[in-house]
Amino acid sequence: MDLRTFLERRFRAAVASDIDLTFSLVVGARRLTTFTVEHGTLRFDPPGEADVTFSFDSVDRAIAVLGGAESPMDAFMAGAFRSDGHLPLAFVLLGLFGAGDVTPPG
Repeated sequence: MDLRTFLERRFRAAVASDIDLTFSLVVGARRLTTFTVEHGTLRFDPPGEADVTFSFDSVDRAIAVLGGAESPMDAFMAGAFRSDGHLPLAFVLLGLFGAGDVTPPG
């Protein structure tokens, strides 16, 4: 399954009603996807810049971490999952596609 299909299938609209963020997911210098979550709606390839970018060492790792098959903490400690400086938003990202709290840090 490709990443976009995975994200579409796993998106938890019911917990995203208060979210208004744009995410970019990359592997190295290659952009995998950019998407906006706005008031419970998932939209791909939005105009404008992402609020946060998350880097993975592979597409498979992105799917494993976002799907809960791999610990995000273990991936982070191994350098396989990184953020552009907005690390608290990782919990929002994880909560949108699997178990977790989606409350944006205030």
